[in-house]
Amino acid sequence: MSGGFKSYVNMNEVEKTEPESQKKDVKKIANEVFGGPMEPKLLPGELVIAEGHNVLKFNSTDDFNHGVSGALFCTNFKISFVTANRSSYDLGELRQRNQLLSEHDIALTCVEAVYQVWNGKKKRLPPGSNIQGRVGILEIHCKDFRILPFSFKFTPKEAERNVVNAILHHAFPTSLDLLFAFEYNPGKNLRIGIADTPEFRAVKDWERELSRVHPSGWRVSFANTNFKMSDTLPEQFIVPSSLSDHDLNNSSPHFVDGRVPLWSWSHQNGSSLVRMVELRSDTTQTQYLESMLRAIESTHPERTKASIIDLARLCPSPKYIQVAYYKLRDLCMPAGAEDFWAADQKWYSLLDGTKWLQCVSACLSVSSAVAERIAGSRQTVVLREYDGRDLSCVVASVVQLILDCHTRTLVGFQALVQREWVVCGHRFTDRLHHVHAKDKDNEESPVFLLFLDCVWQLLQQFPSCFEFTETYLTTLWDSARVPLFATFLFNSERDRYVACMDAKRDKNDNTSPTLMPVWDWSLQFSDQDRLLFNNPLYGGKLAEYFPEHPSNGPTVVPPNPTNTLGSFKSRNKWKSKKKKQAGASAQVSFATPSTPSFNGPLFPINIGAGLKLWTQCYMRWIPWAHTVGGGPPSEYFHQCLLVDELHILNMKIHSLEMSKPDEHNTSRESGMFFTFESPRGFDANDSLTSAFPYSPIGSMDRKSIVGTPLFSFLRRMSVSSYNGAAANGDD
Repeated sequence: MSGGFKSYVNMNEVEKTEPESQKKDVKKIANEVFGGPMEPKLLPGELVIAEGHNVLKFNSTDDFNHGVSGALFCTNFKISFVTANRSSYDLGELRQRNQLLSEHDIALTCVEAVYQVWNGKKKRLPPGSNIQGRVGILEIHCKDFRILPFSFKFTPKEAERNVVNAILHHAFPTSLDLLFAFEYNPGKNLRIGIADTPEFRAVKDWERELSRVHPSGWRVSFANTNFKMSDTLPEQFIVPSSLSDHDLNNSSPHFVDGRVPLWSWSHQNGSSLVRMVELRSDTTQTQYLESMLRAIESTHPERTKASIIDLARLCPSPKYIQVAYYKLRDLCMPAGAEDFWAADQKWYSLLDGTKWLQCVSACLSVSSAVAERIAGSRQTVVLREYDGRDLSCVVASVVQLILDCHTRTLVGFQALVQREWVVCGHRFTDRLHHVHAKDKDNEESPVFLLFLDCVWQLLQQFPSCFEFTETYLTTLWDSARVPLFATFLFNSERDRYVACMDAKRDKNDNTSPTLMPVWDWSLQFSDQDRLLFNNPLYGGKLAEYFPEHPSNGPTVVPPNPTNTLGSFKSRNKWKSKKKKQAGASAQVSFATPSTPSFNGPLFPINIGAGLKLWTQCYMRWIPWAHTVGGGPPSEYFHQCLLVDELHILNMKIHSLEMSKPDEHNTSRESGMFFTFESPRGFDANDSLTSAFPYSPIGSMDRKSIVGTPLFSFLRRMSVSSYNGAAANGDD
């Protein structure tokens, strides 16, 4: 029997008006419909903390009129809703299937807030609080912009209270050791497939990076072995060869957090990109800063003066980014159709009012200007930030994406994130708000999301220059909030080490916890679904079929006239006059567009029409904003078919040239999600929506329940007038 339903009654009004005798009849009907054991799929080490049956999961986009019935579980890893309904996975719909989280699951660290909805009024429930009475409808707001409402109308009061209180306690942990990553126990047969992605926790990874870039005058330093110099730097990092480890140890106490300047990347012309923090406010020894700058400048072939870029003046602060994110979240999480269409009338002004795209524009502008100084002016650039752990991560990474084609490959991009963000101490614990400690200020700020948005903008403007797709970027952001992957859990490498040692002592069995890296995508997705990460337009792929095409050679891209280093505040005054000037500047850029090769430098348009909203990430759960059969997913579908056909033809030509048929060739070898020979037997115009591959197709109540007792009850009766007709199946 289907668990779907369509409700025409106000669940809160029903609770107030039904007599006790009728409550018993309603529960009897509900049990007949809901009946049958339901259990969630558990990972090794995952435990069920509380469960409630006969729960209704509403479709929040339909004013609580549609949904599915089932059981709600809270584990030490997720909130899991299990229904007797066939999931969209089973129905063969085109969407990404996560092997860790089912269709109706929510990772605990993805919960943003929990609300009680009663009589149309919404009340936020405090984390860690205990609910004693009935809740009515529980509305869970997620950090991926989903809104998930659950009704406990037919759930026993004690089970309802247990589930709600478990969510309020376990979705907001007060310390890192309470996260599921420390409970996960995959056993000895686990295969960790990250060999291609260096973690930069061994000297060989740093030496390999030096060998790849070939910088002159730089070396790997061991001054921070056992984190004796700085708690926030990795144990190995790259510094000028003229500085000894003794020099670094002497200089370290005078810099914020002991973070001496460290190398990020070098251009083939000899100029380099360096990250540097401020001197401590209580030090007067400025000679240490001067000696560091002289050492950095000595690495340049011409010994030219380094250009120091003050990111505090040029980029938005983490606090400003967080405020802009809150406004963007409110805009992309409408409570219902009425709110959405009201916002639609003034969408562009509301989007502009969030200031999110202004933050993206500032980071792209600064990064482009830095890239121009390195590649065009042959200057070494030093990025200066107070503690060097936020905007310097963004700008250093985007600069490398602009200038280094290796970072635009899948493995190269993952190595970039691992090196510039993970081991160099971006504060993922604080910025992603994994821990809700009462005695600590909330320092949440989606700096990493801002970086991914910058990458997405580059991908939109230069679609043939990236090996990966926007689906990969969206999936990476989703994975940052899964409390299993150590990649995005800690503030620094030392925090990771200390947490492992503490967990080892707590276990008292001399074994460290198995902390999983996010880069082993086989833990989350099948081989088939990982093909969604492959970009069919990538020039490196197409070069296999057109090796002599002129676009495959190096291309010099002229500097973009919109890339300036004015202060963030001055560039953020988006008044009408400024907009007209920006529009004129953008027109100049569009009048002389450049089409770089996949391995050439990229200089993006960073204002005006050059910037777009990342709709796949921010609006995938809003059905009114979706188009059917159009948009980027439809383009992606046809691009996959074309590239797959090229692959087949190329293999046939090769076979004919060798005078030997290739019997082992399969279409799937092209690496495309959709294939030319068997495009899954569907029409893209009818089957794909602009939310592909995330949002399910159609409404939630896919199977009819006409003729069932619950249908008669919900379709035509109110509980106050219930006379047993529904129980007898009368219409």
